[in-house]
Amino acid sequence: MGYKNAYFQMVVGESDVGMRYFPPVDDGEPLKIDEIIEYLADNHIENYNLKLINETLITAKAPVKITISTDKAYQIDEKMKVMVTPDKMYAVARFYPPSEGTKRADADEFERDLKALKITNGIVYEALKKHELEPEYCKNVIVAIGSKPIQGHNASIEYKFQTDRKAKPRLNDDGTVDFHHLDNISHVSKGDVLAVLTKEDLGTPGKDIYGTDVRPARVERMVLKHGKNIELTEDGTQLISLVDGHVTLEGDRVFVSDNYMVPADVDNSTGDIEFNGSVTIKGNVRTGFAVHAHGNVEILGVVEGASIQADGDIILYRGIQGMGKGKLVCKGNLISKFIESADVKVDGYIETDTILHSNVIAKGDIYVRGKNGNIIGGKVRSTSLIEATRIGSTMGTTTEVEVGTDPVIATRMNEIKTTITEKTEERTKYDQLVQLMRKKQEMGVLEPEKVPMIPQLTKNIILIDADVKKLTEEYNEISELLAGNAHAKIQAISDVYAGTKIAIAGDFIHIHEDLAHVRFTKQKGEIKPSPF
Repeated sequence: MGYKNAYFQMVVGESDVGMRYFPPVDDGEPLKIDEIIEYLADNHIENYNLKLINETLITAKAPVKITISTDKAYQIDEKMKVMVTPDKMYAVARFYPPSEGTKRADADEFERDLKALKITNGIVYEALKKHELEPEYCKNVIVAIGSKPIQGHNASIEYKFQTDRKAKPRLNDDGTVDFHHLDNISHVSKGDVLAVLTKEDLGTPGKDIYGTDVRPARVERMVLKHGKNIELTEDGTQLISLVDGHVTLEGDRVFVSDNYMVPADVDNSTGDIEFNGSVTIKGNVRTGFAVHAHGNVEILGVVEGASIQADGDIILYRGIQGMGKGKLVCKGNLISKFIESADVKVDGYIETDTILHSNVIAKGDIYVRGKNGNIIGGKVRSTSLIEATRIGSTMGTTTEVEVGTDPVIATRMNEIKTTITEKTEERTKYDQLVQLMRKKQEMGVLEPEKVPMIPQLTKNIILIDADVKKLTEEYNEISELLAGNAHAKIQAISDVYAGTKIAIAGDFIHIHEDLAHVRFTKQKGEIKPSPF
């Protein structure tokens, strides 16, 4: 029969019980005594010579018959012992021969045995039939296989526009900024596809060997979210722009802003401009006027002593000559030909050719590295990096450049943490008191004069929650700011001139002699220059 694994067969006589033992052949598996013990117990054979059985398993090199018990026993049918894997996807059987002289079972009988165990799905009848024709005992045989579920996939969204608002302009070979190819503004036209949703695939359930459904792992569902000026197709898979304008991604929501075009100067003929979208001005912005856009501002002419404010980016193709009155404020990035005699505050980065006698603040990097690349006079501050070709001037013009965060901000951060902790503890006390009073009220034992306290305490809890939310937002903003300051530095590609003040995270040094190709960083509490 081609047996390899060791196996055994019971020989039931009139006055005793014997066992034939067949040792393994070649690389067949040996028998474990525990398997025989379990088999004997299942067949109610109790008084047997365990020591003799064990010695036989160890020493027998050829088939041998031993007497293991003098008790009477019944003849034993061919057995199939079934083990089910923990995931219920496989049933594994081990077959045991009938006692000597007893009829064998056939595949149909084994199939009925499996169904009696409620194993109804994926029965491998071929394996049962093979055992019927070519039996192998004490060997694991897979007799049922469940159908595994087919895993689906998460939904995904492909955005058809530039979503990275930190994209910087390219530099020309001569060092000037290329304003003709800016990647940080995503212009769209009416009818453009803005985003495409690939819907989730839930997958296909499987069944275990008991016929129970096995569902695939859960997948993530997504939907396209958008603001005005955008249409969602009927099947929910595409966002279409309804207007010409500028597209942005805020969180997971797509917005399109209309673009307001000013064909000439902003002056007496236009008045101040405030627009809920992006603004393009083809002329100049004259002194005394203001432009406020909830999107981006692009100005092809010169900004004089005017105020420009944008919730997005500001791009000045010819720069600002502020005359001490000009102001630029934006939540995005600033790209300007030059900045002169102006106040500037930017949440993103700044890219410009020259900064002259201006007060400039940026949360992001400041690059002054165009054809000139000069920072002369005024004060220029960034939380992370200032890089310029030259800082200061040969005339010793007082110039301040600063990176990093003032220690006052860190102190404020600790104050916020303490306040949040105190308010959270106060809220917990109020909440516990409200719950106790409501319980007493339900039981009818709350004093009447304390009933009005319940809504007042509840109001206090709501006010505390509002305060904690506001403080948490401020804390997160400061944390983000501090995280960006770990490697703050100031870099001069060419020169730093005497008369320049270098400040990093609250400490400063004065430059008393000209330096070339230098980088300033803060190391162990000291500002250190190094070659750049």
